[in-house]
Amino acid sequence: MTKRVGVLAKTESKDVIDTARTVCDIVGQRGLTLVPEVELAKILKLSGGKSLKQMRVDLLITLGGDGTVLKAVREIPDPKTPILAVNLGRRGYLTEVEPSAFEQSLDRWLKGDFQIEKQWRLSVYHKNRVVGECLNEALLLPTALEKMLNLYVSQGGRRIIKARADGFIVATPTGSTAHSFSAGGPVLETSLNVFSLALIAPLQPVKSLVVPADKKLRVRIEEPGPAATLVTDGDPVRQIGLRQSVEFKKSFSSAHFVRFGDTFLQRSLRRLASERENG
Repeated sequence: MTKRVGVLAKTESKDVIDTARTVCDIVGQRGLTLVPEVELAKILKLSGGKSLKQMRVDLLITLGGDGTVLKAVREIPDPKTPILAVNLGRRGYLTEVEPSAFEQSLDRWLKGDFQIEKQWRLSVYHKNRVVGECLNEALLLPTALEKMLNLYVSQGGRRIIKARADGFIVATPTGSTAHSFSAGGPVLETSLNVFSLALIAPLQPVKSLVVPADKKLRVRIEEPGPAATLVTDGDPVRQIGLRQSVEFKKSFSSAHFVRFGDTFLQRSLRRLASERENG
């Protein structure tokens, strides 16, 4: 049976669209069934376009940066779909290959010369309902930006910290290089079963903590202070009122990425070092 290959691109960028046209041609040349994302299909005048939420494929190619990868992970119907992420963004911590290496990488995938790296996600609950599944992080920000959140953080019924801060981040090891790192959190190896907690500009001297991910984490918004906006992987999802709690636990599903050598930690440290040298 012919393998089905989906292509998702950041359609706001002309350079990405040009690369997407080349990628789609290469996929077709390999005798694979091309399934372009619906907006990309319209731009390139291709048939068979599907929305991400309808895309059931053997491989999903993403063209863009980390935001494009997060969109794919959030919306693809089968979380076990392997993702080959081509870097056309700035940092590209979640991406695997540069555009110049795409053709060789696709051939390696066809030959089975690759590894699958699983990266677990974070389930976010509000009022006992799942309101988000995050690959990187969940973020709480004050609804009144001139005021600080008053936070009570506990796990397993025991208090971890009570703090006032401009925001609070619960990150997976995968997301430890994103907002959490910018707020002073550590870079974590993705096999670790832990949450990274980062306080944004806290009044207290403690800025970050690492806690086990085998127990549900609870964050309550307390008085005095404003309500909070909950943001999951960059997507504002809802307001959390005073005296309400948000709960976090390790998700049952993971994102699956096609890899050709380096681990996520090795790539992240290399790209962080590159940014420092170019900064």
